[in-house]
Amino acid sequence: MSARSMNSLAAAVAALASLLERFPDLPAADAAVSTIFPDRLSLSFHGDLGKFEAWRSALDVSHALVSKEEETGGPLMWLTAETVLDGVTVRLTGYGLQKAEVVEPAAPWKVAT
Repeated sequence: MSARSMNSLAAAVAALASLLERFPDLPAADAAVSTIFPDRLSLSFHGDLGKFEAWRSALDVSHALVSKEEETGGPLMWLTAETVLDGVTVRLTGYGLQKAEVVEPAAPWKVAT
């Protein structure tokens, strides 16, 4: 595998700049570009799925294209969706906690005396 130059990331960085210009008031995201996937811009949102939803809506990504995954046996869940902007795949990932199921006790708690 040959080494990539910084120029190989130009399209993804340009896509990020375009999003900054087009949507300056949307919530900030963790943004990442990588030499592994030079034609991808990843935007991630932690702890507030509303931020993910704001971007999903702004980029006109259909609900049908959103996938949900869950941590096995744990509270973490994440949503992912992708779209293409100027030839660059924009991947949105929103991390959050699943709502805990509230289990009511069968009988009132009693304090042993």
